[in-house]
Amino acid sequence: MAKLIYDNTKNRDVFYAVKMDIVDPFFLIDLGVKKYVFLDHREFGLFQERNKNQNIEVQLLNPLVQEAAKLSLSKDNLQNLAWYLLQKYELLGEIITVPNNFPLLLADFLRSKGVKLVPQIHLYPERASKTPDEAEAIRSSVQKTEKAFALIEKILRESVIKGNSIFYSGAILTSEFLKKEVERLLFEEDMISEEGIIISSGLQTAIPHHPGKGAIKPHEPIVCDIFPKSRATRYFADVTRTFVKGTPTEELRKMYEAVRKAQKEGIEAVAPGKKASDIHKICAEILLDAGYDVGDKGFIHNTGHGVGLEVHEEPRLGERVEYELVPGNVITIEPGLYYPEIGGIRIEDDILVTKDGFENFTTFPKDKWIIP
Repeated sequence: MAKLIYDNTKNRDVFYAVKMDIVDPFFLIDLGVKKYVFLDHREFGLFQERNKNQNIEVQLLNPLVQEAAKLSLSKDNLQNLAWYLLQKYELLGEIITVPNNFPLLLADFLRSKGVKLVPQIHLYPERASKTPDEAEAIRSSVQKTEKAFALIEKILRESVIKGNSIFYSGAILTSEFLKKEVERLLFEEDMISEEGIIISSGLQTAIPHHPGKGAIKPHEPIVCDIFPKSRATRYFADVTRTFVKGTPTEELRKMYEAVRKAQKEGIEAVAPGKKASDIHKICAEILLDAGYDVGDKGFIHNTGHGVGLEVHEEPRLGERVEYELVPGNVITIEPGLYYPEIGGIRIEDDILVTKDGFENFTTFPKDKWIIP
């Protein structure tokens, strides 16, 4: 089934199709093996220069717009062009797949002319199973991301506790300072944290996606969730570690060990054919057996998700997800516990599903989480 797309490569399906950044929206026709890209003078030459896929043909947009205008089907040049391209490639009688964010007015126009459009959430479901090159790109992103955790650990070790504050180089240690240091390191590693960074502490950690702000609290959890992408490959990593600077309470210790055990068992269950829901169930049952809650408090989110050109993509690992893992999936395993009166604990690794089981891309240790 042919695909018609009008978008830019911020849409990761579009980037996946063309493997190049294009800022402005453009038309892409995907006929399966053969793809056609239509660009104006600003992008045309650059695409010709960089395109390495012989099955992608780029055409200069400007003369096509002029030809399309002669149709006089609409006062809107975009609508005329869409019709013209479908006519040019003999697709007017075909069922056309479009992304679910396809422009509404354009869809209405084409349907009014009898074009059969079928929206689809995931245009390229094969993205869920990575090629060896894609897996290596993610592995590289993980390795660079782990350097940020080493930096955080170093800063925490070199910090001192005075009263209810942590001091580093004579100043109170803050979430903002740690984020800036991490961003500096990531920049040097040719990584970018365009989705943000989570470094929260104290009761902030009870909110899984709280970005963190203000002073880092001693003797309380510090959740560091770092998920940058490579500037070169555009592939993400997504890694989380929880630290405590000082002495955690006995309750925090128990929570950490329960989460660590749940994650370990969840990772070891990863294999081709395993249902995503089964992995979530394994993690949830371990936390329940340890005396914690699952649902509205305690373990309140899915066990994981896919990682690739998006930091959160298919497959999802949750209670009702019947997806069966296949070789090439790169997924996170990230159980956590969250209590507003205590704080939160989360540990997250990036896992490749192999033909025989799994490979953990993440090597940063989990046993040195308490930093005196």
